[in-house]
Amino acid sequence: MKSFKHLFGVVPDCHTNGGYYRLLWRRHIYDGIRPLVDSLVTPEDLDFSWARKGHDLALAPNSPERLQTSEKLWAAIKGAAENRGLDAVISYCFTDDLEPEVVRNTQALGIPWINFYCDSTHMFSKVEALARLVSLNWFPESAAIPRYTALGVPHLCAPFAMNPDRLPDLNCRNPEHPVAFIGLPTTNRITLLGCLRLYGCRTTIRGNGWLGENVDPFYNPAPRSSRFLKALFQPNLGEKLLRRALWPIVRKMATGPLPDEEFDGFVRTCQVMLGLNQGKDAEGRFESYLKFRDVEFPGYGCCYVTEHNPDVDRVFEVGREVLTYRGMREAAEQIKRVRKEPGRAASIGKAARERVLREHVWAKRLEQLAHSL
Repeated sequence: MKSFKHLFGVVPDCHTNGGYYRLLWRRHIYDGIRPLVDSLVTPEDLDFSWARKGHDLALAPNSPERLQTSEKLWAAIKGAAENRGLDAVISYCFTDDLEPEVVRNTQALGIPWINFYCDSTHMFSKVEALARLVSLNWFPESAAIPRYTALGVPHLCAPFAMNPDRLPDLNCRNPEHPVAFIGLPTTNRITLLGCLRLYGCRTTIRGNGWLGENVDPFYNPAPRSSRFLKALFQPNLGEKLLRRALWPIVRKMATGPLPDEEFDGFVRTCQVMLGLNQGKDAEGRFESYLKFRDVEFPGYGCCYVTEHNPDVDRVFEVGREVLTYRGMREAAEQIKRVRKEPGRAASIGKAARERVLREHVWAKRLEQLAHSL
C-alpha cells in the first residue's frame, strides 16, 4: 500500500477573512496532517472569502473571483508537484469553489484528488458535480452511500479525522454545570433545548447569537404579511410557533459567547455535554446525522449525550462510550441518570476518548485513504 509523504491541502474555509470554521479546520485538518507527512503544502496566499458568504447564496460558475482563484490554485499545485512531487491533493471543497479544470489538470499529472465533504445527506447538490471528477470522495454519513454509488464514483465512508494535539483531556473533574450545550441558535435547537428544560433539565448554553439587545433568531427581511401567509401553508407551522413560545425560556439559560481561551476550562466543569446534531434537508425536514461535534466532544473525554443515528452507533459503542436519545424526553432521562452516577459519566468520557484517539485521528484516516486509492 502506498503511503503519503507529500500532500497538497486546500480547505477554502481556512482561507477566509473570518468565520468559525477558519480556525477549526486549520487546527484539525492542516495541523492534523502536517506532522504525519514529509510536507504539506497549503495555498496561504489565496482568499476564498468570496465563496463563503453564506450557504444560501448561489455563485456564478464563471465569476472573476472563481477564475482568478482557480488559476492561482492550479499554479500552486503545479509548482509543488514540480518542486518535490505530490502523492495526492486532499481538499474540503464545494463544486463552486474551483474550476473543474484544476482537478482535471492535477489528475493529468498523475496526482489523485481526494475530496472530503460532510453534508452529503442535506446539501449533496453543492458537491455532486465535483464528486464526479475527483479520484476519491470521502464522507462520514452512511446514508449518503447510495448517492455516490449511483454516480459510479470511488468513495470512502469514514468519520471525521481529528488532530490529537488539539484534543486535550477535558474529562469533568468539578461538575459545576450538570449539562451544557455549545453552539449557535440555528435550525430547531431552540425548540429542543426548550423541551429539555420542560422535562426538568436546565442546560447551560454558550455560544454566539443567544444574547444581546439586537439578537433575533427569527429575523426575516421579508414583509410580515407575506411571511404570515406563507407560514399558514407550511407543514412545520406548529414547530415554528412552539419555538417562539420557548425562546424566552431558552434565552434565560444562555450565558453568552465562549471565547477560545475559556473553552477548556468551561468544558472541564460540565458533567454532560449535549449534542444536537439535526440538520434541515432540501425539503425542510430535520434529520439527525453525524456531525463534527459528535467526534470532537467524545475526543475530549466528555460524557456526551447526542441524538441517535446509525453513524453514531457505528463510530462508537453506544451506552459505553457515548449516550444517545431518540427524543428530548429520553435525553432528559439519560441526563438525570448520569447525574446520579458521576462515576459513570467519567468512565463514559474516558472510554470515548480512547476510542477517538485510537480510530478517529489522521494517522488512521490517511492509511484508509491511501488504501482506498
